Amino acid sequence: MKLTHIIEATATGTLSMAALLANAQSRAGHDVHMIYSIRPESPKDFLYLFDPKIKLYQVQMNSHFEKLQSIPKIRKILKSIRPNKVFLHSSFAGFLGRISALFLLKDTGFLYIPHCISFMRKDIGSIKKALFVLLEWIGSLKKSDYIACSKSEQTAIHEFIPFRICHLVENALDFASGAAITPVKERKNSIITVGQIRPQKGPYRFSEIAHLVHGTHPETTFIWVGDGDFQARRKLELSGVIVTGWRSKAEIWELLENARLYLSTSLWEGMPVSVIEANFAGLPVIASNCPGNIDVVENGKTGWLFETSEEAANLIRACLESPAYSEEISDRALSLAKKRFNLDRYLKDMDELINS
Repeated sequence: MKLTHIIEATATGTLSMAALLANAQSRAGHDVHMIYSIRPESPKDFLYLFDPKIKLYQVQMNSHFEKLQSIPKIRKILKSIRPNKVFLHSSFAGFLGRISALFLLKDTGFLYIPHCISFMRKDIGSIKKALFVLLEWIGSLKKSDYIACSKSEQTAIHEFIPFRICHLVENALDFASGAAITPVKERKNSIITVGQIRPQKGPYRFSEIAHLVHGTHPETTFIWVGDGDFQARRKLELSGVIVTGWRSKAEIWELLENARLYLSTSLWEGMPVSVIEANFAGLPVIASNCPGNIDVVENGKTGWLFETSEEAANLIRACLESPAYSEEISDRALSLAKKRFNLDRYLKDMDELINS
């Protein structure tokens, strides 16, 4: 089959999942094409993340002007490829890709994977949320199936876009390491998170929790892997958080394997790949009780969910003082993650949609 992917959000979890799927399809013998845009936070080794057989086309979609310019460019590329299926990754790519293909490629199947659809955001008012819903309706003029990455996202899409089919395919991780995982009690007293510093990830709450824990456990290190908003980064650093900036996958994995706990302070998520990575790294997870997080973390079974900063700080203190209990949680999370979030399951689910 000829398969084309369109991605605008070339960073973090969206990029991880798009690369995972495209590479697997290429290795399976499909003719895979990738239309992409580079962001400031895109990894420097971006082009090396993809199988060499994948054909890459750069079309910038960052600014408003670039988004308008991209529509005829994407349309031209799609006409030249004439793919059997098109995968649209993230809300902007979903809109631009579908508008570009209006009255074109009637026999091509379009599969739109929002990776946390825009109107799930918690940092916008009702007017902006209504605008995002309207844009989804306009984009839906081009027939396409939605693919939600979590039950929370599927529920939101069913509520606001009821006239389009929405499948559920949970995120996964290509985890093939046979190396033994270091027991929690033997790790450094560090609390880690991975992601862009932006409102969605709750950096101010993360800094507040770090401040609270340092009051009783000053030796504990808090680490934020990523970069972004200057003011939020400054607040993190003033709270004693080490902000590493962006790191390679290998470096991130090493940091995860050496940490004691993973802390997610997100306000909303689709299905956080970073939390799944923490599960595979044998890290107990303490996560905010928000859409996306609740689809990965089973409270008291594979991690803990919290409502307030004080509650999160108390959970961290309990884990630091009782590593045996947190290790039991991490072992259970790893065992379930290998069954639920493995690559074979993900590709099987996607293949069923491709062949339907």
